[in-house]
Amino acid sequence: MYKLSYYTIITNPIDGKNNRLAYSTRTGHVVPLSSLCHDFLQNGLAGSIPVHIQEKLIKTGILVPAEEDELASVINENIDFGETEQGQLNEVIQPSAMCQLGCYYCGQQHVKSSISDELVDKLVERIYDKFVKGDYKKIYIGWFGAEPLMGLPQMRAIYRRLTARIADPSVHIGGKIVTNGLSLKENIFAELVQELHVDTFEITLDGAEEYHDSHRFTKAGGPSFKIIYQNIKRIVSSADYDPAKTRMIIRCNVDINNVEGVEPLIRLIADDNLHRRIHDLYFIGIYSWGGNDAQTKSLTKEQFSRMKLQWEILQVKLGYPFQTALHKRKKNTCMATGGKGELYDAFGNIFNCTEVSYSEYYEDKDYKLGTLQQDTFKTFNNKPHNDWYSIVRDTDKYPCHGCRLLPICGGSCPKSWVEGIPACPPYKFNIRKEIEFKYLLATTPAAELDEVLTAFENAFSEEEFVRYS
Repeated sequence: MYKLSYYTIITNPIDGKNNRLAYSTRTGHVVPLSSLCHDFLQNGLAGSIPVHIQEKLIKTGILVPAEEDELASVINENIDFGETEQGQLNEVIQPSAMCQLGCYYCGQQHVKSSISDELVDKLVERIYDKFVKGDYKKIYIGWFGAEPLMGLPQMRAIYRRLTARIADPSVHIGGKIVTNGLSLKENIFAELVQELHVDTFEITLDGAEEYHDSHRFTKAGGPSFKIIYQNIKRIVSSADYDPAKTRMIIRCNVDINNVEGVEPLIRLIADDNLHRRIHDLYFIGIYSWGGNDAQTKSLTKEQFSRMKLQWEILQVKLGYPFQTALHKRKKNTCMATGGKGELYDAFGNIFNCTEVSYSEYYEDKDYKLGTLQQDTFKTFNNKPHNDWYSIVRDTDKYPCHGCRLLPICGGSCPKSWVEGIPACPPYKFNIRKEIEFKYLLATTPAAELDEVLTAFENAFSEEEFVRYS
């Protein structure tokens, strides 16, 4: 006996025949449903559906065994995944505590300090010890800030000493860098790719120039857009740049002050023919960081979800490469909810969250696990939010317990929930429209796509951008 999976999102009718789309958040698959099939599912008559359709619905996770406790299945998969990490040790390193920018929404306090040579040695020993004990096959480093490139000499030292310590050429040590892009000149980019094996670069542009510069100014109050944009442009326009091997991601943080600058940024990147060279341009709403109340300048999540979908439609119309797949199953929300990875700041402090270092707000909130100086080889078994999935499974303290999006969201940020700030992602408010959007991309002939998307966008209604649960 089978039942309609609780973790299924069904769209409104997509045509005059009342046909719909069913999306399994457990598998990421989308299946068209006839009006009759939909009625059978809604009335608990899955057994009346033709066998060949039943088989497809079972395979895609739309139908599940009638006796299955789906919440327990999802959470237990998450817990098991966090324990295995699939052979890769993920670590985050902040080589510097300094940043050139003074963004109002940043929750960090910056000082001119970088990790010491002594701490580099202790850091390398800790990572090596975890690597050996965990029987990992590779290491992936997230170079993070403040601004990591202000600690470039320290990045070099960490990578070289770690490589020498492992002394096994078959072990791949790669990484990603989140950088403001001010110092990312072509020679630095080449060094990071070729010598530190960084394969992903994430840089923030908060809209077109005037909007960005009012958001992301230097500590002296000066502009930063032109320098950052030109650095990106030179890199991705170079004949040596290979977008198939190196991912350039642009992130746009949005609030009420720069929302009008997002569309001009999308068009600028396309006009300069960079849109096919970068890996992604994505958008995220400003949120509270370190108790700075930045979320008071945010769009509502309903507003943001609507605008985000409109920006993505524009990207498709302008020729940005776009994935038709919907959100994939997420078995680990962040380092706080599972795995052995940790964050190390420039002072040797150890955390399991990327948003609590360099913040006075979190100093007395028990987020620091220990220090490299005193705890070089210590295993921390009781980390903040390591019990997140168990809490979601065993209590209804947070709405994630009953949310149909849990398999693709995982609850998002447990720290935010604990602080009383709902962490629901934007697609909580536009998931049905997003399903239709991706389906149109996958099924519409290229010659008709622009017209179809325009009609789709013009048919938006406010009622379709409300919380889905």
